[in-house]
Amino acid sequence: MEASVVMFLTCSLFSMHTSAYRKHFYVKQGMTWPNAQVYCRELHDDLSTTSNAELIKLSRNPSLTFGFYWIGLYRESQTPTVWRWIDGEEATNISWQPGQPHTLHELCAFISKSNNRAFDMSCFLSIPFYCMEIYELILVQEERTWDEALAHCKENSMNLAGLTSEIIMEEAMTKSESALTDVVWMGLRFIAGQWFWVKGITDDEGFKGWSAEGEPALNQRCGVYNRTQNVLEAADCSRRLSFLCVRRIKEATNESDA
Repeated sequence: MEASVVMFLTCSLFSMHTSAYRKHFYVKQGMTWPNAQVYCRELHDDLSTTSNAELIKLSRNPSLTFGFYWIGLYRESQTPTVWRWIDGEEATNISWQPGQPHTLHELCAFISKSNNRAFDMSCFLSIPFYCMEIYELILVQEERTWDEALAHCKENSMNLAGLTSEIIMEEAMTKSESALTDVVWMGLRFIAGQWFWVKGITDDEGFKGWSAEGEPALNQRCGVYNRTQNVLEAADCSRRLSFLCVRRIKEATNESDA
């Protein structure tokens, strides 16, 4: 069973700086660090890379009931004084428990839920862990209907963006600054009496970013992001607007390497 937490980050992709966000998935089934990495790489991107600020939020996850959890922090036996993140980047700003790391042969690190501090540990301890996926928003500066926008995103191995957290809303504001229209399409549609994000999540299951006027009228069945007000609104699906797609960076990288 998994529970997700969304975080914001800035990363470098293809030698260009791009804003992105990562989504963390808490897996409460205990696994060794190597097995957890295999699990994460098969179902997500990898074990989670985090900042110290992120660890506070991850530890507050109400689904987290065990006292410790793995993240993607490790070292190699050949260089035991250098800790690295899962992508090989050197980890230089780790909030260690006082006295840690305390040996040279424990090559993995877990986080204590109680104080968000890192401990070195044998990689073969079975405990819960966090996986991550990294996404970026793409602004398409063309004016299309909602259905045309959805088709365009899918034709390019993306989807209309789901603005399901304050963090993603903030990123949408930045990304949509150069849009041709004040409001842009996102992946929200009214179907069978409910609002659904394009991946099937009903709106009342997650973040609500509706404008102060309240829930939208039923005759306006497509959702837009108002970039001047930083709110979600309803609109006529036949309007021609710029739009936001979302793509998972790992999938985009795999396609470029194919």
